Amino acid sequence: MTLSLTYAAHCEVGLVRKSNQDSCYVSPTMLIVADGMGGAAAGDLASAVVIREMRAADGHYEGEQMLDVLAAAVAKAGESIASLVEAEPTLDGMGSTATGLMFDGAQVGLVNIGDSRTYLFRDGTLSRLTHDHSWVQSLVDEGRISEEESLVHPHRSLILRVINGQPQHVPDVELSDVRAGDRLLVCSDGLCGTVTDAAIERAMPGAIKDVMPALVGLAHDQGAPDNISIILADVAEGAGAGMPQVFGSAALLDLDAPLDTLSLEVPRPQPGAAQAGPRPAPAPASPEHARYAPTSKHRMSTWVKVVLAVVVPLLVIVGGGWAWYSYTQQQYFVGPDGDTVAIFQGIPDQTFHLPLSHVVQPGTTLVADLPAYYQAQVRQTISVPSLTAGQSTLAQLQQQANWCLSQQFATPQPTAQATPDPLGCG
Repeated sequence: MTLSLTYAAHCEVGLVRKSNQDSCYVSPTMLIVADGMGGAAAGDLASAVVIREMRAADGHYEGEQMLDVLAAAVAKAGESIASLVEAEPTLDGMGSTATGLMFDGAQVGLVNIGDSRTYLFRDGTLSRLTHDHSWVQSLVDEGRISEEESLVHPHRSLILRVINGQPQHVPDVELSDVRAGDRLLVCSDGLCGTVTDAAIERAMPGAIKDVMPALVGLAHDQGAPDNISIILADVAEGAGAGMPQVFGSAALLDLDAPLDTLSLEVPRPQPGAAQAGPRPAPAPASPEHARYAPTSKHRMSTWVKVVLAVVVPLLVIVGGGWAWYSYTQQQYFVGPDGDTVAIFQGIPDQTFHLPLSHVVQPGTTLVADLPAYYQAQVRQTISVPSLTAGQSTLAQLQQQANWCLSQQFATPQPTAQATPDPLGCG
């Protein structure tokens, strides 16, 4: 019996972020979501590069072949990101998750790296087909926190494996059987990082055209703090007729262009361009607008004009500035204090170097002793909601540094087989 996929995708910026760093790719034989990270370090470009390599690898493969193709595509994406960073060092720190599948008509080959997810909805029950590579997932696995607590944990953004050019960050790949009537869900943490599996499961029955807006609505109800990418696919008997499509930041690029020409920079107008040509005259006021516009029968005195034009705006600026500064001093973050990691009160300012923060608790952990991924996180600073949360973060980073040091000074065993280090130690 031949099976096929009927699918739909949705990719949006959410309600908080200013740009969409997610990308998606769908075809009759592949469904992939990539969630870029790195902020100013071009997370949107990283996810687009992942989709570029996945799309290039798409095709009809069967069984174990699908796993080989998916693993090779992730490795190629990592190499491409490394090449871009080498050519432009300001991109250092960018990376992307990747999750999804290839489909051969009977089985799916799953791929996952990071904290985006692939689910199976069968007979009314939702189950995860992938396992998150994140710090909070490790806490859930150990029974230290619940799934609900993981959604609001201050360290939920710490990912242990990611496509960022480091070859030791390898994906999970495996085969899974599917049957007619199954529904597949591939999504970024804009959905699964804010909505519980139980809530997602309740929204899954029904036609895709109805389920998709329901899932987006669940993310919006939680404030949609991150980009939202969702792919829904139904497994059905017979031949499918879907077309390959690209969504999100990857849709802004020519994915067939040479790697070194890819860029998501927004063109900026040249100086003076806005003044070129005569400025259009303002449109005359309509009679109705003039009729109901407020008027005054008395002319203001000069000193009143001065107060309104100078003193009042100055007071507003001073008051607003003090309120903003007071707000900043209620914030905390973990970042580098010279060679060590410390807790700061205030907000980081790496652009204008203003005194907007100060150390409230120095640490003893050396930044250089941390795994490469956590070094990047610390240098970019880690926001924490309180001093207590910052102290917890310091303790966890110390554990990571101790583990790295133990690996570096461990005595090699001649018969032991070396295993990849997922954190980038050494």
